[in-house]
Amino acid sequence: MSTWYSLPPRILQTLAWAPTRLLLNFFCHFEVKGKENLGGLTQAIFAVNHSNELDPIVLTAALSPLGRFAPMFYVGDPDEEFNHEKFGWRRFIYKRWFFRAWGSYPIFPGSKNYEKSLKNHDEILKDGGSLCIFPEGWITRDGKLQEAHGGVAFLSHFTGVTIVPVGLSGTFKLSPKLFLRGKRKISLHFGSPFSQNDLFGVVEPTIPEHYKSVAQIVMSGIARLLN
Repeated sequence: MSTWYSLPPRILQTLAWAPTRLLLNFFCHFEVKGKENLGGLTQAIFAVNHSNELDPIVLTAALSPLGRFAPMFYVGDPDEEFNHEKFGWRRFIYKRWFFRAWGSYPIFPGSKNYEKSLKNHDEILKDGGSLCIFPEGWITRDGKLQEAHGGVAFLSHFTGVTIVPVGLSGTFKLSPKLFLRGKRKISLHFGSPFSQNDLFGVVEPTIPEHYKSVAQIVMSGIARLLN
C-alpha cells in the first residue's frame, strides 16, 4: 500500500515491531499460530476478539512490519470515548494525533448507517490497506466473547475484502505487574479466511440485522480458535 496517510503508521509500526516482539517473547512466551492460513492473501480484514488495550499492538507484532499486510490500520472508537476518566494518564496518549499516526481511525457514531460510520475504513480497504477490527466493539468485562456488531460483515461485503478470524488469548486483565512477572502466555491464532460465499451465500444483506447475523458467523470462527 502506498498512500500519503500510510507513511506515519508504516514508520511507527516498523520502529515498534522489534522491541514489542522481544518483550512479548521474553515475558509472555508469545506464540503465533496459523500463519499458513494467510497464504495467497494480499490484504485482509483481521477480526479479533478484544480483551485488553494492548490487543492492537499484539496483532501488529505477529506480522512482519515489511510484509504485505503492513502497515496495519484499525477501527477505533470515537475520539470522545477516550476523554473518560477511566483512561487516566493514558488519555494523553490516546489523543487523535497519536491514533492517526499509528493507523487507527474512529467510527462516526450516531448515524446508525454503516456506510457513513465506517467511511474512513471503507476508503482504506479500497486503497489496498489491511484492517484490524474488534467485532465486539469493546473490551470484554468477564473474559467471554460478546455479541458482534455488524460492521465487520458490512466492510467485507461492501469492499469484497476477505475476513480472517483471529483468536487472541492471554491478554485478559493483563496488568503491567503480571506482564513483568512473566506468568502469562499470549497466543495469537490466525484462522482460515471466510470467503464471500461462506458469509453471504446467495443472501444479499439489506439491513443492519443481516450484517449482525453474518458477524456472528465470524465470532463463531473466533470462538473455535480460542477453544
